[in-house]
Amino acid sequence: MGGNIGQLGSRTYESLADDESLDPEEPPKRPTGNLIMHSMAMLGREFCYAVEAAYVTPVLLSVGLPKSLYSMVWLLSPILGFLLQPVVGSASDHCRARWGRRRPYILILVIMMLLGMTLYLNGDAVVTALIADPRRRLIWAITITMIGVVLFDFAADFIDGPIKAYLFDVCSHEDKERGLHYHALFTGFGGTLGYLLGAIDWAHLELGRVLGTEFQTRKAMTMKSLLRELVNMPPHYRCLCISHLFGWTAFLSNMLFFTDFMGQIVYHGDPYAAHNSTEFLIYERGVEVGCWGLCINSMFSSLYSYFQKSLVSYIGLKGLYFMGYLLFGLGTGFVGLFPNVYSTLALCTSFGVMSSTLYTVPFNLIAKYHREEQEEKRQQAPGGSLDGSERGQGLDCAVLTCMVQLAQILVGGGLGFLVNKAGSVIVVITASVVAMIGCCFVALFVRYVD
Repeated sequence: MGGNIGQLGSRTYESLADDESLDPEEPPKRPTGNLIMHSMAMLGREFCYAVEAAYVTPVLLSVGLPKSLYSMVWLLSPILGFLLQPVVGSASDHCRARWGRRRPYILILVIMMLLGMTLYLNGDAVVTALIADPRRRLIWAITITMIGVVLFDFAADFIDGPIKAYLFDVCSHEDKERGLHYHALFTGFGGTLGYLLGAIDWAHLELGRVLGTEFQTRKAMTMKSLLRELVNMPPHYRCLCISHLFGWTAFLSNMLFFTDFMGQIVYHGDPYAAHNSTEFLIYERGVEVGCWGLCINSMFSSLYSYFQKSLVSYIGLKGLYFMGYLLFGLGTGFVGLFPNVYSTLALCTSFGVMSSTLYTVPFNLIAKYHREEQEEKRQQAPGGSLDGSERGQGLDCAVLTCMVQLAQILVGGGLGFLVNKAGSVIVVITASVVAMIGCCFVALFVRYVD
C-alpha cells in the first residue's frame, strides 16, 4: 500500500509502510486507492475464513471425528489466541523492524493461514494415499485435519489485530473511518467468494473432477507491565470488549455450524452415513445450500457496509451497533423456529448486517477513544504536543480481537456439548438469545463518542 502521498511539515510520506512510526502528528489524507489496497488483506483473510466456516464441520465429520471431540477442535486455537494475542499486539507496538511495526506479523500469520488451510482441506487425501491400514489412516486423517483447523483458526483470528492497528498507525481520523468501511466492504466480498465456492456442486463439473472436492479433502514490554495495562484498561474500553464478546459469541454460534444445520435440520441428511448413501448425499446438498446462505450473508454485508456511512449520520454509531445485534437476534430466532429452506436463505441477510457491524463499529469506537485521549493530552501538555505515552493502539486492537478467541472458547466449550445432546437446531437458538442480550448491553453500557 504505497505511493507518494504528500507531506506533513518537513517530513515526506512515501508509503504507508514508511509511516509506521510513533509520530504523534496527524498523518496526511490517504488516497482512496491506498485504503482499498490495504483492505485487500481483509478480502483475502475473509475468503479463507469463509471456506473454513463452510467446510470445517462437514469435513471433520466426514473424516470420522467423534462428536465428543467437537469441543477440542474449537477450543485449542482460541485458547492460544486469547493468551497470546495481547502479547503479540503489544510486541507490535514496540517493534522496530525495517518493514515497520505491523507488517512482519501480518506476513507470518498469512503463511500460517495458508499452511493450516492446506492441511485441513487435503490432509485426508494425503493420509489415504500414504497409509493402507484403515484404523491408522482414520487416526492420522483426524489428527492432521484437526491440526490444520487449529493452525488456520489461530492465524486468521490473530491477523485482524495487526491489520487494524496498521490502518490506525498511518491514517488520519477521517481516513480511519473510511478505511474501516472499506474493510467491511471487502470483507463481505471475500466472504461472498469463499462461500460461493462451497455453494457450487463441483463434483458435477469437469474442473471439480480434476481438482477434487473438499471431501477427499520504544522499550521492551514485560509481561508484568502488559498485565498491568490490561487490568488498568479504562471502563469504556472494557465495556466495548464485553459487547464485542457478546456479538462474536452469537455470530460464531450460528456461523460455525450453519452448513451442518442446513444439512441435518433443514434437509434431514446424515453426515455419518456411508458416502454413497442417499442420506449423506442429501446432507451434502444441504451443505451446498448452506454455502449459498452464507454467500447471501457476505453479499449483504458488503452492501450494508456501503450504506453504513450514510446511516451513521442519521442514527449514529449507537444506532448502528444496536440495529446490527437486534436484526441478527431476530433473524436467527426465526431460522430456529421455522427451519424452511427459502425463509432461512432470506433471513441470511440479517447475518450480513451483524458481520458488517462487528467489523466496523467497535474499531470505529476504539479510534474515537484514542482520538479523544490524544486531544485531552494535547491540551494538557506544554505547547500542545504529545510525549508518546499514549495507549498502544496495537494492544487495544489486540485485546478487542481477543474477544473473538474468547467467544470461540465459549462456543467450542459449550455449544459442542449442546449440539451433541440436542442437535444442530440449538446453534441458531443460542445465537438469537446471546444477540438479544448483547443488544441490551450495547444500548445501556457502551460509551459512544461524538
